[in-house]
Amino acid sequence: MSRQPLEILQQMEQEVLAADVSLPEEVVVAEQWVGLSYRVGDQQFVTSMDQISEVVPSSPFAVVPRSQSWLRGIANVRGRLLTVIDLQNFLGMEPVRTDQYSRLIVINNDQLSCCLLVSRLQGLRHFDPVGDVCDTGKMSEHWAGYIAGALCRDQEKWMVFDTDRLVEEKSFLNAAA
Repeated sequence: MSRQPLEILQQMEQEVLAADVSLPEEVVVAEQWVGLSYRVGDQQFVTSMDQISEVVPSSPFAVVPRSQSWLRGIANVRGRLLTVIDLQNFLGMEPVRTDQYSRLIVINNDQLSCCLLVSRLQGLRHFDPVGDVCDTGKMSEHWAGYIAGALCRDQEKWMVFDTDRLVEEKSFLNAAA
């Protein structure tokens, strides 16, 4: 005796209900903020990966005469001539001593082709953009205008350095001595 399609569907429904199988749940994953961390003097900075196009080892650069001490020169990075800015010196600290650990952080900005010379990279950092926010505390007047906040994790604090703010600063754009 052949079963009717309605009977088959009813039996399938009963089997599914008996198995108590729930529908898949949507898992919401918190969006993470990713930045490149580096040291400037004794301060830890982090910059959003949106503001960085690449990082390269410090290479020889041509000195620019009659320029500010923080403008270290011009470097050829993959065929592009980029202005090399000693970030540590620009922010009122001792100049970076270039060695095997110093790096050039190429800024991703349409208005200006430059890179920041830093003494040490600390690598990529992933933060919860809400849960890891902390107080910036007391900041140096030399770099307070470039800080977009602070992020803390595991008892460490990183100042969020905003390269867009840096590029808009008049004193940064006036590199003549």
